[in-house]
Amino acid sequence: MPIESITDATGAVIGQPARDTSEISKLDFMSLLVAQIQNQDPTSPMDNAEFTSQITQFTMLDEMAAMNEKLAESIMVSQSMNNTAMLALVGNSVTVEGNGLSLTEAGASENTINSQGPGQAVIEVKDADGNVVDTFAADITAGLNDITWDGTDSNGETFPDGDYTMEVTVTNGGFDVPFNVLQTGAVEGLRYENNVAVVMVNGHEFYVSEIYKVS
Repeated sequence: MPIESITDATGAVIGQPARDTSEISKLDFMSLLVAQIQNQDPTSPMDNAEFTSQITQFTMLDEMAAMNEKLAESIMVSQSMNNTAMLALVGNSVTVEGNGLSLTEAGASENTINSQGPGQAVIEVKDADGNVVDTFAADITAGLNDITWDGTDSNGETFPDGDYTMEVTVTNGGFDVPFNVLQTGAVEGLRYENNVAVVMVNGHEFYVSEIYKVS
């Protein structure tokens, strides 16, 4: 009668996750090598150089797997250390992109104009309702230029404490100069998004990579 071939069981072990057969394991590699040796032609055995090459490949596979495992562990440790270090930002002042400013008894928070060239900046300060409460000008250079509002009007009267915004234009010889406005505020909170730190400043969220400086 016909004899059915005997094969090794390859099903998943009960209680264990199913094996991913799309990747070859070290055990698979060694099994293939042993099978190749057992089934080689006795009259034409495997060349020593070829055998050595396959053993070398097996060793490299083993070493690469170990290196990948150590690299993954190193990345996890590094991310953990970075995330812990980011906690120190809470409560500190940072400079990020934005035109918001706050006025308190201590004065107005600092803003910065990051200009691509020299020129004259005209700054309009607006209250929470969008009303222009003060206008002033400043000569700026290419790069970062700190701008601080004195919190008073043309008569020297101090405006009430609260949140304000800056509307800025920069021109040079009648031509617009590209720029962006930065705001400085305290880090009010911190969260993580895909292992990346996100800080809350003046009610808005920014990635840590978007911080220009820490005061």
